[in-house]
Amino acid sequence: MYTQLFGGFLLNHALLTANQLAEAMETAKNTRVKLGVLAINAGYLTAAQVDHCYEMQARMDKRMGDIAVELGYMTEAQVEELLRTQKSGYLILGQAIMDRGFLTNAQFEQALSDYKNSATITEQDFLAETEEKAEEVLNRYYQISPEDAFDGVTEYISLLMKNLVRFIGDDFSLLKAEKAEYVPAEIMACQPISGTVNLATAVCSDEKSFVVFASRYANEEFTELDEYVEASVGEFLNLHNGLFTVNMSEQKNVELELQPQLVERCGFDGAGGGYIIPVQFSFGVVKFVIASK
Repeated sequence: MYTQLFGGFLLNHALLTANQLAEAMETAKNTRVKLGVLAINAGYLTAAQVDHCYEMQARMDKRMGDIAVELGYMTEAQVEELLRTQKSGYLILGQAIMDRGFLTNAQFEQALSDYKNSATITEQDFLAETEEKAEEVLNRYYQISPEDAFDGVTEYISLLMKNLVRFIGDDFSLLKAEKAEYVPAEIMACQPISGTVNLATAVCSDEKSFVVFASRYANEEFTELDEYVEASVGEFLNLHNGLFTVNMSEQKNVELELQPQLVERCGFDGAGGGYIIPVQFSFGVVKFVIASK
C-alpha cells in the first residue's frame, strides 16, 4: 500500500505529472532498485554521497556498495542489509522515476524525507506494514475526521485498496479524497447498500479507463465499451461490496444488504456526507464513491 501512497504524495505535491507517474509505473514493472536509492531511504547515505559513489564507479570496476564501504560511507553490514530489501515497492517506483529522469537523486531524497515526515505516514509504518495499521494509515492520509466519518467508511476504503491490488493491479496511486457531492464522469457503475446504515457506492471514470478496468478484472482484452465491459465493472463493485458487507457483519455486527448494481452513462449525483476516492492508474483515473444516504 505504501507504493500507492508514495505515488499519490508525488502527484498531490506536484512533484510529478500524472503522465510521468504513469510512465514510471510502467517502467517499475521491470526495474531493480539500486543500492543508492536503498541507502538514501535508510538514511545511510546522502544524495551527494550517492552521486560521488556513482562517479567513482564510472571510473573503476567495483560495485557501488564496495566503493561506499571503502570511502567509509557505510559498513559491510549495512550494505548486506540493504541488498536484502531490494524488493520494496515504493523504492522500485522511486528508482523508475529517477531512471526516467523525472527526479534527481537530491530531489528524490527530499521527496522521500518529506513523505516520511508528513502526517500521512511514519517510519514505524515503513518498517512493518501490517493489516492492523492499514486503516490507521488511510485515516491519516485521507484526514477522515470523526464528525465527517460514518459507520464503515474507513473499513470500506481499506478493503478497496486490497481488492484493487488483488483483482486489478498494483500500478496505481492514491489522490486526495474529495467530499461526495457530484462526480463528473462519462460512465459509472453504482450499487446501493441498505440495512443498519444506508450507503451509495459507485465506480466512475471516462469510457477508455472503464474499458481497461473491466479488461483487467475479467482477464480479457476488451476493446470497446459494451455490455460485457459494463457487466465486468459491475461485478467488481458487487464483489467488493459483498466482501465489505460480510466484514461489517462479522467485525461490527452491522447487517447490510446489497441492491442490484446499475451502469449509467453519467456521473455520480445525489448523495452527500461521503467520500470520493480518486485513484490514478497507469491507464487513467478511476473514482470510487462511498457515501451515506
